[in-house]
Amino acid sequence: MTKETVLLVDDKPNNLEVLAALLAPEGYEVRVARSGESALAEVRAVLPDVIITDLKMPKMDGLEFFRAVRAIDDIPTIFITAFGTVESAVSAMKSGAYDYLTKPLDHEKLKLLVRRALDQRRITRENRDLKAALRTRQAFSQIVGTSAKMQQLLALVRTIAPSGSSVLLHGDSGTGKELVARAIHETSPRRDHRLAVVSCSALSESLLESELFGHEKGAFTGASARKRGWFEVADGGTLFLDEVGEMSPHLQAKLLRVLQEKAFERVGGTDPIHVDFRLVSATNRDLKADVAAGRFREDLYYRLSVISLKIPALRERREDIPLLVSHFVKACSQREGKRIGSVSPEAMERLVQYPWPGNVRELEHAVERAVVVASGDQLTPDMFPEEIQDWSLDGRSRDRAPEEFTLEEMERFLIEKTLARTGGNISQAARLLHIHRRSIYNRLKKYGLER
Repeated sequence: MTKETVLLVDDKPNNLEVLAALLAPEGYEVRVARSGESALAEVRAVLPDVIITDLKMPKMDGLEFFRAVRAIDDIPTIFITAFGTVESAVSAMKSGAYDYLTKPLDHEKLKLLVRRALDQRRITRENRDLKAALRTRQAFSQIVGTSAKMQQLLALVRTIAPSGSSVLLHGDSGTGKELVARAIHETSPRRDHRLAVVSCSALSESLLESELFGHEKGAFTGASARKRGWFEVADGGTLFLDEVGEMSPHLQAKLLRVLQEKAFERVGGTDPIHVDFRLVSATNRDLKADVAAGRFREDLYYRLSVISLKIPALRERREDIPLLVSHFVKACSQREGKRIGSVSPEAMERLVQYPWPGNVRELEHAVERAVVVASGDQLTPDMFPEEIQDWSLDGRSRDRAPEEFTLEEMERFLIEKTLARTGGNISQAARLLHIHRRSIYNRLKKYGLER
C-alpha cells in the first residue's frame, strides 16, 4: 500500500527535523523543503497529501506559497505560526487553508490534525472520482451499441479524451458524430468549460466568419454592438466544428492561423485575443480526396486530423439495430405518453435488413413515426415509413441475404423509389432520406439517373 505523503516546509532545519521525527513513526512518507520555492517544486513533482508550512519565511512566505499550491491542486494545508501572526493564519483559512497551530506546538494536536486532513483528502478524492465516473457514464449513455466496431470506437474515445490534440471525426451523415464529440469533451480535463458547437454548412461564409471570430461594433452594417465569437466562448473548453469540409478557402486559411497562433482578431478589430481550446471537427466528405483536388488545404487537414476517428455507418453494425430500436422506442414512448411494449418480429426483421442511408438519425425518426401512429402496445411494419414497409430490391430480397446486396444497389433502389414517391421533388426526397440535397444530386449523377 502506498504511504500517504506529508510535505514539511520551513526555512529552519531544526524545526524540520523535529516535525519529521514526530510524523515518520505514524507511517507517513515525510518530505521536507527549506523554502517556498523548493516546496513548490516538490508539490509539482509528487503532489503530497498534506502540507505543513511555516507562515514566516524569507522570499516566498507561507501565504504566497499556499496561493501557488491552490493553483495546482486543493491540498489540505496546515499553517504553523507565532502568536503575533495569528491574524494572517486566520486569513489563510478564509482562503481555504485546512487549519493552523501556534508555537510552541502541541504535538498530539498536530498529529490529530494531520489524520483529519488526510481523511478529508481521501473523501475529496473519492467524491471527485465518483463525479468523474458519473459524468463518463452520462457522456456515453446516448451512444448505443455493443458491436465490436462501436466498442472499439468507444475505447479509443476514452483513450484520447484526456489529451489536448485535435480530433477529426469522419463518417456518413446521421452516424452520431456530435454525440462522439460530446463524449470526448465530457471525459476530458476541459469538461468544466464550454463545448461550443458550430455547423459550417448551415451558415454563409460571412455569417460563419462573424460567428467564429465575433465582431466589433460598426464592423459592418447591422453590427450595433460588440459580439464575442465561438473561439472566445470555447476558451478553456472544446470547439466542435461540424461539416468542416464545407468551409470556404478563405475561412480555412483563417482557421489555420488561429490553430497555429492560438490568437485571432474580431471582425473589424485589431487587438489580438489569445485563446486556448481543443478542436474537434467532423465531416461526411472524403477530405483526403478534397485535398488532392485542391478543395481543402493540406496543411489545415493535418492540423485537424492529429487524431482521426471513423464513425461506422449503421449498415456496418446491424447487430446494434435491435438495441437502438429499444432505446428509441423507450424514449419516444415516454415523450408521447404511450406504453409501447414491443416491436413485432416481422417489423424488427425489416428494420435490421433495411440499409439505412440516413443512419442512426433516420432510424430514430422512423421509430418516432411508428410510436406516434401506434394505437396499441406493439409496433408493426405498417406503422413505419413506406420505404421500410416496401423494402425489396426488384423482388430479389427473398432470395438474397441483406449483406449480399452492394451499397450501390441499395442506394440506387432507395433513391429511385423515393423520387417516384415525391414526383421527382429532390428537396422532399432528401428530407425523407435524411440526407443533403447535394448528396441526392451526386448520386443521381453517379448512377446515371440525372434525367
